[in-house]
Amino acid sequence: MGIKKILIVSTKDPFINGGDSFLINSLAQELSKNFEVEKIFIPFSTNPELIEEQIDGIRKLKFNYGDLAITSRPFSYAIKHPNKIVWFMHHLRYLYELWDTEFNPLRKEKTKFLELRKKVIEYDNKFLRECRKIFAISENVKKRLKEYNNISSEIIYPPIFNPEKFKCRQYKDYFFYPSRMTSNKRQHLVIEALKHTKGKFKLILAGQIDDKYFNKKIRPLLENTNIKERIEILGYIDEEKKIDLYSDCLGVIFTPFDEDYGYITIESFYSSKMVITTNDSGGPLEFVKNEQTGIITDPDPISLAKAMDNIFENQGKAIKMGNNAKNYISSLDISWEKAINKLVPQNIIDKVIKKILR
Repeated sequence: MGIKKILIVSTKDPFINGGDSFLINSLAQELSKNFEVEKIFIPFSTNPELIEEQIDGIRKLKFNYGDLAITSRPFSYAIKHPNKIVWFMHHLRYLYELWDTEFNPLRKEKTKFLELRKKVIEYDNKFLRECRKIFAISENVKKRLKEYNNISSEIIYPPIFNPEKFKCRQYKDYFFYPSRMTSNKRQHLVIEALKHTKGKFKLILAGQIDDKYFNKKIRPLLENTNIKERIEILGYIDEEKKIDLYSDCLGVIFTPFDEDYGYITIESFYSSKMVITTNDSGGPLEFVKNEQTGIITDPDPISLAKAMDNIFENQGKAIKMGNNAKNYISSLDISWEKAINKLVPQNIIDKVIKKILR
């Protein structure tokens, strides 16, 4: 007897598309090559006033079908299933590691939501421990699970889809920052850094735009004519356009705060492009080695400007780091075959199912 039918269950914030949706869709596509797969997205708003009601609703969902349920984003692992595992992406971040930071939308009224924070942690402690196996998408996420929930986990780095499509054609005079444009990705730091650079290069930004962040942080910077002329903001782009921009850029910039994982780093490396990131970026620091596969700076415009000028003035350095990055990421074997063999270990899960059926 073996695994034949697999449920993939995740929550989704409607109209928000990012790495979490990409992971679930890619996982479903890969698993469907060998299994019958059903993918389920449960709408889930991060509005704190709705959190408890939504968790209670998910908890009432009882799935008695499928040989295995793979859950991921909060609080998909609250579902009831006899054989449930989790490939954990992140916590409800503003109630966890972002609680005491400027990126917590509740920072001005934290006292009001202390009880909610406590309850959410209790929910995670309970529902995650129901899972037969807990995987984390990165070392950063693994550390958070241990720190906040005292839960051990095993890392499975999410592969990118079709890594062979990523390539290096040339090194043009622009840096590329492909990411959803929102506060914790901090594109404004990079835009502001342009005021302090000497090199005549451009910055190309692409990704879904958070209007509130854009209007508050980005639009005022664009009033500076010198900056505006050196920036191209594309908004959402398709995969083919993204791959082309990777393939021709001088280097990639990625400056999030405490990122969970960050596909951007992996995609950059497969494109043989170095990455400029910050020393508080989280996930990217698991891959970016300073002065080897990229540059790690302080999270401020002056430091970022120096890093960009450094690379622009020494393009041979960009090429060398890019080659190092490609060799490094290739050596890690972040593949779907490896991920699925861990997520669906037939010999172990078969034993679990036999016990359930007794």
